[in-house]
Amino acid sequence: MRVLVTGASGFLGRSVVRAASAAGHEVIALVRPTANISGYDWPDTVEVLRGDLRQKGEWRRRINVDAVVHLAAAPSGDIATQFAGTVQATENLLDALPLASLRRFVHISSFSVYDYSARPRRGILDETASLELKPEARDAYTITKMIQERLVTDTCDAAGLDCIVIRPGAIYGPGKDWDFGRALSLKSCDLVFAPLSAFRLTYVDNCADAIVKAINAPAGSARIFNIVDDELPSLWKYHNACRRAGAPAGFVIPIPWLIVAGLGRMVRLLNRIAFRNRAKLPELLEYKRQQARWRPLRYSNTLAKTALDWSPKIGFEEGVARTFGGSGSASGG
Repeated sequence: MRVLVTGASGFLGRSVVRAASAAGHEVIALVRPTANISGYDWPDTVEVLRGDLRQKGEWRRRINVDAVVHLAAAPSGDIATQFAGTVQATENLLDALPLASLRRFVHISSFSVYDYSARPRRGILDETASLELKPEARDAYTITKMIQERLVTDTCDAAGLDCIVIRPGAIYGPGKDWDFGRALSLKSCDLVFAPLSAFRLTYVDNCADAIVKAINAPAGSARIFNIVDDELPSLWKYHNACRRAGAPAGFVIPIPWLIVAGLGRMVRLLNRIAFRNRAKLPELLEYKRQQARWRPLRYSNTLAKTALDWSPKIGFEEGVARTFGGSGSASGG
């Protein structure tokens, strides 16, 4: 199948290009005009297409494909920057695609779209969990990813195009370690909030495999798939594993979730009374953002394993070792 991969030069995109090529697909990798891809070690069969989705350029004329894996998004910056790199870029892509002739659109969303203030059934966050009702109370990333996901699904539905939405957890690998799971570093000590909470990790190559499976898997009526690995360590265990693997992690000072949440509620009340909810608070103190990052929950990958016939090949210990160079460099780069 001829597959367009947007955001191909990103952390996850590099692995997706490799995995899709290994699966026998003819891959067109869309990268930014200035992207340096010399060290990516992609197969010679990969066609590199340079273009900026934020602009309607020459790239629009070279996307005669059978399927699309849409990874492109702006992970940081202010709301204007993220809107342009996530929403506007997606609008331009959808406008340029031959939607009527496509066989499938695989959209990469995020766990950020979920409402972590609403405890899911049995404490397990799966694909049935509620979506965030107040994304403006979270951050620009949540706002733009929610708009982007709705834009993709509505457009695909209107065109009668088969659409799969992948929502990965925290993707880690060489070059992306999530700061060893710590909330704050104080010289030789690391504050680990909610240390016993499960960390919703997925190793970059495992996530890429799931995305490639979604290109042509007979998913049936399922559309949305959460991607997390089988073994989800606690934040404390992840921190310790990173330190054993050579990460410059400090001595852990564990801060239980009840203390974190209690502080968040107190600051929220103070903000409401003294500042009428207008004060801009850091993530460590903003209760709604605290819930999204540290609230104790469990996470399921059952639907992806059954409907996509996917299973994570890289275990937790191996993933951490690869992240810090203990078993060679993973394809995530």
